[in-house]
Amino acid sequence: MEPAALQELLIAHLPAVAGVESVVAWPARPYGLQVTLKEAGSVYWMISGASGVAPAAAEGERMAPQPQPELGGGKVATAQVEQALLTALAAADTDGQIVRADRYSTRPTPPTVGYGITVDASDTWRLFVACVGTARRGEELRASRHFQPDSDV
Repeated sequence: MEPAALQELLIAHLPAVAGVESVVAWPARPYGLQVTLKEAGSVYWMISGASGVAPAAAEGERMAPQPQPELGGGKVATAQVEQALLTALAAADTDGQIVRADRYSTRPTPPTVGYGITVDASDTWRLFVACVGTARRGEELRASRHFQPDSDV
């Protein structure tokens, strides 16, 4: 699964997650996404990847079903939007193409990016969805805020 395919999958399936208002391609970054929430702001993501680096899947291994994130009631934690990405991927992966996925914010030592996911596909692509930034409702992502996402939107 190449970055473009993951972007298309998220654009098609992430709006089905309760609390997501819209998901559109964000042209400011390669394979960018703008996820806008119904009662909160927007979270911006960038997808990249590498072919042939994901470990091979074990017999029958595939991504587990994912819980629904809490995206309602005013401010929403950026980590919950991160969870929404996994929820949409698990629901959309009807052919077992996604083997495993890992949230950055739940790691014992999160990477510098802070929020994002790593996705391993059955074709040995490893994809990275990194949070580029956040914006409050009605605001645009300021250039000075790239890679400095707020903990909530």
